[in-house]
Amino acid sequence: MNRLGLILFVLLFSVTTVWSQEKTQQQRNLESQKQEIISRIAQMEKLLKEQVRLRGSAVDQIQMLDNKRFAVESLIELTANEIQLLQRQIRANQNRKEELSAEIETIKKDYERILVNSYKRKVEKNKWLFLLAADSFKEARRRWSYMLQYASYRTAQAERLKVKQEELALLTAELATQLAEQEKKVAENRQQQLQLISDRKSQERLIDNARLKEREYRKELADREKERKRIDNEIDRLIKEAIEKANKARLAKANAKKASVSGSFVLTPEAEALAKSFEGNKGRHIWPVEKGVKSIGYGTYADKLYPALKHFNNGVTIATEAGSSARSIYAGEVMSVMVNRQGIKGVYVRHGDYITMYYNLEQVAVKEGQKIEAKQALGTLHTDRVSGQTQLKFYLYKNTTRLNPEEWVFRL
Repeated sequence: MNRLGLILFVLLFSVTTVWSQEKTQQQRNLESQKQEIISRIAQMEKLLKEQVRLRGSAVDQIQMLDNKRFAVESLIELTANEIQLLQRQIRANQNRKEELSAEIETIKKDYERILVNSYKRKVEKNKWLFLLAADSFKEARRRWSYMLQYASYRTAQAERLKVKQEELALLTAELATQLAEQEKKVAENRQQQLQLISDRKSQERLIDNARLKEREYRKELADREKERKRIDNEIDRLIKEAIEKANKARLAKANAKKASVSGSFVLTPEAEALAKSFEGNKGRHIWPVEKGVKSIGYGTYADKLYPALKHFNNGVTIATEAGSSARSIYAGEVMSVMVNRQGIKGVYVRHGDYITMYYNLEQVAVKEGQKIEAKQALGTLHTDRVSGQTQLKFYLYKNTTRLNPEEWVFRL
């Protein structure tokens, strides 16, 4: 390959490589999102199987299937986006292939014309006669220059043809790979849709069975609502007491009363810096368990059996595996450890004037006043002996104001 051919090939390779990297980055982003959802779905399936084995709560199973349905729908959408991306790439490659084929045909015809003309003129065989037949030295130089240009042009056309043919071969191979990948993604998408249909049918069966046991179902809901309100009141009381206690230790009695009425912590410079740091990390905080799935989100949601019936979750409920630990989402100080009448525990961690609360612990690994770091284990979660569920109830407050944890924890 001569200098011109080498330059053409390098330019072609560079442009193709850059373009391929751009495509690959988009595909990597989609694949990363998909893997995260697939991991969550696998965790949900594992928890669901355990629930079925233990004949656990219909309420929890229905909710888990609902969460799984949303996850599968997201997976279907991402796979569809992958297919669309591949289709765009395939169309672009097919168009480029057609252009290349046309270019190659043009170069071939041009090259054939050069060879025919060369043969007719017999320049290669009679170049010395062609030179000697010149009328003058000046004419001979002109003929020599013409022969050099003619030979160079013919070589360049041959190299150009070779480069274009190599590009076409690479493009054809890439197209074959992309078409095979598209078929795989389409089959994957069909499988996901079948899974979605299967999950919907399972959920409908659970709902039908629960309706047959309406009295039991409503009793379970009533018990849960009663427990939720009790926990709410306990949390509010403990936070107010903690604020008052902290402020009394910080300020003189008169100012402390003023501060406790306002329901806000009086912050030291260090506590204020910690609060700002916690707030600056909004949306990026780690999960309060290492592995788990959100089973009930924050706020009001409709009952699956009776849509007119509304429930409220004042935190986020996360389902996880038996034996799992709760962990602090950020550095802070253990403000309090609560224990209910059944021996279930909760840990309050203070981050300046922010408070995170981790409830439904069997055992606690920290104590009041202890300084802790992000990811530090706070205790082992309780597994319900009847339902078989292992859940963490996670709450977030700023002073006494309840916040939505989903806005603060990354992809919760």
